[in-house]
Order: sequence, then C-alpha cells, then structure tokens
Amino acid sequence: MSRPPRFTYAGALHHATLRCNNREFLFTDASFERFLDVLRRARGKFPLALYHYCLMTNHVHLLFEVRRDDTLPKAMHWLGTMFTRGFNKAEGRHGHLWEGRYRSTIIEDAAYFLRAMAYVDLNPVRAGMARAPADYRWSGHRALRDEDHGSLEFHPLYVALGADAAARYRAYGELLAAEATRPAASLATTHFVGTPRFVRRMEHRFGLDGPGASVERRPLGLGVFASGPHLGDPRRRR
Repeated sequence: MSRPPRFTYAGALHHATLRCNNREFLFTDASFERFLDVLRRARGKFPLALYHYCLMTNHVHLLFEVRRDDTLPKAMHWLGTMFTRGFNKAEGRHGHLWEGRYRSTIIEDAAYFLRAMAYVDLNPVRAGMARAPADYRWSGHRALRDEDHGSLEFHPLYVALGADAAARYRAYGELLAAEATRPAASLATTHFVGTPRFVRRMEHRFGLDGPGASVERRPLGLGVFASGPHLGDPRRRR
C-alpha cells in the first residue's frame, strides 16, 4: 500500500493524529504523562506553535502551526519515535506502536480554526469519557481555560474572542456548545479544510486538481468544506 502524501508549508495550520496499531486501547495515565513530557520537549525542539491537543486511549489529536517547510514531518517523526521508545521500555513490549504514519490536515484558520479546537475538545465527550471538555484531564482544555502559556500557545483568533481570559473562555464555550450540536465531522482522511476558495487553492498548490487526481469534497457547515481522498462517512473515524 502506498503511503499517504504529506502536505505542508511554512505557516500551515495542521490538525494531526497518531493512532495505535490495530486500534488497540493501549494508553493509561502513566503513558499519557509520558506523552505530555515528549510533547513538551517537542515544543522546545521544533519551530511550531501548539494550540491544542487531546490524548485518547488509542489515539492523539494535535492542533499546531509549523514555522518551516520541513517542521511537520520532522516533528511528527521525532514525537512518535521518542514516545514509542519510552512506552515500549516501560511496558516491556516490542514492535510498532502506531498504525502507520501520522495523518495531517491543513486547516484554513479564519474559516475553521476555532471549530477545529472544538473538534479536538469534543472527542472525549463524544466517546463517553467525559461529560464536558473541562472534565477531561488529558487535553489542553484546562490550559486553554487558565491561559497557561507553559502548555499552549494562543492563536490570535482565540485571543480576539474577548478582552480578557474570562471573556475569551466564555465566548469559546458558546462556540463549543454550538459545535456540539453539529454531527461529528472526522478529519482522519482529510487533506484540507476551509472555504471553497481555500480548498481549491490548496488542491492546485499540491497538484490535486489535474487529470487523474482523486479527491472528494464534503460540506462541514457554515460555508466550510473538507477535501480528501474518498472521504466517505464523516462519522467513520474520529
């Protein structure tokens, strides 16, 4: 099976995922702590801005902006490899931990950044692991609420939600509640998310609009579309 392409560029905003091999539920509190430690080290090692994350029991979600053309592959390879080494040593296991390589989606910030944050936040809620994002320990939501700059960077679009931390969090909570009423829209096999103009521009930039190109688009509501190969059922994977 051919490897999925990796689309990126300096300044791109990515939603990236890593999923356990065979969709096994491998992670515990100890491995969550270990992943957060590796993630903190990655923030210091690579030119990226981490805006949100959520660690589930068999996969992880990351929302970040890259500063250089090669940041995405280098950072994700290092993150996956370093965590696997520590995890396998602690668990006394061998072999692959992840289901192939990471997946990544380029997101148009003005059109979908805040909704992407909500998508990440709602994963444990939709999985029945928490009643509300603030109840889930293994995501960036509490750092977001407290504006903990040691754990996250804060995108200008989030900062623009209010005059102070409380106002911003309150406005984001309203957006989060609205997003929770919409059907879950998986980004697992999506290349790009944004307005039709942005999606067309990305497809052209990466040569996906020519003869033989095989991409589909589906609406995510509010004038936003996802573009990717054979997207299928948007609820199939989170």
